[in-house]
Amino acid sequence: MLVHVRRVTKRLGLFGARAAHTARTVAVPQGAIGTAAQLLNDALPKEASRFLVARDSFGKPLSLGDKIDQHAESVTYIPFDDDDTLGRRAMWLSAALMFGSALHTVVPGSTIATLGASGDGNLDATAGFVCEAILDQPDAVPRHGTLSEMRAAVDDALAAFASVQRSKPTPRLEPEQLAALEKELKRLAGANLSFVRQDVSLDEAWELFSRNPFRLKALLAGPSIPERIPIVRLQNTQFADLWHGDEALLRRTKPIKASRILNWSTAALTSYVPGSDGGVQPLLRIRGVSFPSADALQEFSNELAERERSDHRALGLAQSLFFTHDTSPGSAFVLPHGMRLLRKVERVIRDLYDAFGYEEVQTPQLFRSTLWKQSGHWDKYREDMFSAQGFAERSCCGGHAQQDDELFGIKPMNCPGHCVMYSSRSRSYRELPLRLAEFGPLHRNEASGALSGLTRVRRFHQDDAHVFCAPVHVGDEIKSMLHMLALAYRVFGFGDRFELVLSTRPDNYIGDLKVWEHAEASLKAALDASGRPWALNEGDGAFYGPKIDIRLVDAMGRKHQTATIQLDFQLPERFKLEYAVPEDSPEAKGATIVRPGVARPVMIHRAILGSFERFFAIIIEQCRGWWPFWMSPRQAVILPTVGADNEEVSKYVEHVRNFISHGDTFGTSSALPDPFVALGDAAASGASLRTRFYVDVNQNQTLGKRIRDAQLARYNFVLVVGPHEAQNNTVGVRLRDEKAAPEWISTPDGRRVSVQTLIHEVIQKYFSREVPSRVDLGEWKLDELRSLFCILDAMHV
Repeated sequence: MLVHVRRVTKRLGLFGARAAHTARTVAVPQGAIGTAAQLLNDALPKEASRFLVARDSFGKPLSLGDKIDQHAESVTYIPFDDDDTLGRRAMWLSAALMFGSALHTVVPGSTIATLGASGDGNLDATAGFVCEAILDQPDAVPRHGTLSEMRAAVDDALAAFASVQRSKPTPRLEPEQLAALEKELKRLAGANLSFVRQDVSLDEAWELFSRNPFRLKALLAGPSIPERIPIVRLQNTQFADLWHGDEALLRRTKPIKASRILNWSTAALTSYVPGSDGGVQPLLRIRGVSFPSADALQEFSNELAERERSDHRALGLAQSLFFTHDTSPGSAFVLPHGMRLLRKVERVIRDLYDAFGYEEVQTPQLFRSTLWKQSGHWDKYREDMFSAQGFAERSCCGGHAQQDDELFGIKPMNCPGHCVMYSSRSRSYRELPLRLAEFGPLHRNEASGALSGLTRVRRFHQDDAHVFCAPVHVGDEIKSMLHMLALAYRVFGFGDRFELVLSTRPDNYIGDLKVWEHAEASLKAALDASGRPWALNEGDGAFYGPKIDIRLVDAMGRKHQTATIQLDFQLPERFKLEYAVPEDSPEAKGATIVRPGVARPVMIHRAILGSFERFFAIIIEQCRGWWPFWMSPRQAVILPTVGADNEEVSKYVEHVRNFISHGDTFGTSSALPDPFVALGDAAASGASLRTRFYVDVNQNQTLGKRIRDAQLARYNFVLVVGPHEAQNNTVGVRLRDEKAAPEWISTPDGRRVSVQTLIHEVIQKYFSREVPSRVDLGEWKLDELRSLFCILDAMHV
């Protein structure tokens, strides 16, 4: 058989650490009819073993045992670690089926609710397979009656099963059971068993799953029951499961060389049996992962352990930044050190607002439902919103109760409020572009099971802005926004590590199709003009307009959805927004003319960091607690070399703290501190006097122990003060030791460096001082040290 082979060059190594195998595309010989495996063995006999699944030229996933469509021109074979996640998902779906069989062997009588691949096929913390099961089995559900009667019988069986389970002790998996499950997974893989897909009758399917109401409910979920039910069996075992057929499986179990159970937890049955909360959580949720080699599994495990050490939730507690509490699920309690960090993050965005002409505003938290109906959120977004209503009925005018709609929605986004602000008075084309920005809190009703630290919350803050402009402004505004976010990411040490993705019209869109097409074309033109590469994500736009999503890539190679730029022609129409414009002016070109001399503006939604809480989590894990000086919640600590009973040194310590923290005039004019610059001092002291720094004092325990504590707390500078320093008006300066710190900051010249390296470079450039050692910076005058702090703060290093 004559075949043509093409190497697909795009690839992704495991965690970016090693080179990946590449996908290979094989042309289908004319008239050939056979399986994907036959074509692979003919074309690539020496490499065939490393490919797991395939796609035909129509994009359809194929197991290697599937027949090739007679009209397909080619087949692309996909290894485990290709950019195309189909290979990984196929392995993890196959491993999930193996796990289902293993669970029935190790825990006879268990009932599986769900089996599948977890995550999106990428190698991250969600990678692998998942099984939800109950370690018990109900009575068989008899099959009788119509479809609705069968559904009612299954629902009754599920409710009864859930009720029984909630009265039992909380389930658990013992260590010996986990070890036995991993051993059985290894045995099944080594046996090289086939995954056999077949279609069976309803009677056969019911017989297979009669004692599993979870699978029966899934079987009856469609509007009707097909004549034949697709299932998948594992050869030489009693295990079978439903199969949906829209993904690919491995042909055999042999490619699964290494498996590990990652964790297990209990969960309520609410998603299967509504209203079943209360009592114990009877559902076991078990997660595992499989790889094509033991080395790949070990590499994954090492990386996972490293990520757990840098998890923002653990670091947030360790550094006293924030915590969460079940009194307000999905809402963070931000501690003083955390607030200092957040204020520094906000400062970056506010500096950009000043430079790019944004005006900061504030809008209410509560809006009547009429506003949300006008904006379209009531129909399209209501399930994700919180409503609010007064406890007591209020009356107006001292008489009758109000007849208005008194149901309020807590805002999940600022755009309707900014539309109200725009329309509060008449607008002229001379005011455009009008850029309104807001940092206020937002609330979204995320599912309780989806809440996670700061990355998935119910209360959050956005660096949210809306630009109202004429169509002629759109290109320049988007170019400006892309430049803003590039500057912001550089300040936070990410450099150019971000991706641009254009998300187009979803199925639930509102508005006119031609308007959507024009909006999408405008964004494509702006992306092309940016000179940056971008990708297309069809059908994932907001319901009111297409958008550019920005995916930030952190130092560990993980991608995070952060910024967004959304073009909106719908809300200006819904809110009847207008601006006066002469017919012959540029601002009228391409605009929707409402009536002579009046046009409709375009609205651009824009966020740079997105949710501050999510970005806070990203930056915590990016820095791993090794904060740059300008952002650090613990910038310096003073360590006296003598006890507090030494009056001279104690007074000098307080002077050093005030001088470094606040500037020369702090507290000098009276017994009470005055943080403001006096009129006579302003010209002499310079603007740096207004810069504040966080400086602690630690007088407890021995000096060596305090230096170690300061290192563990990650203070940027340790200032040692004793009688010698008090006499000479100096301090001994030490940097924190960063031998264990990651080199995570991307510099403009393309280097990846640590915070310490940048500070050394600043000292050598601006103070012409040689650094005595990596940590010991020698003795400094107070004014010289404060100048260094001001430079580090201004340079954001």
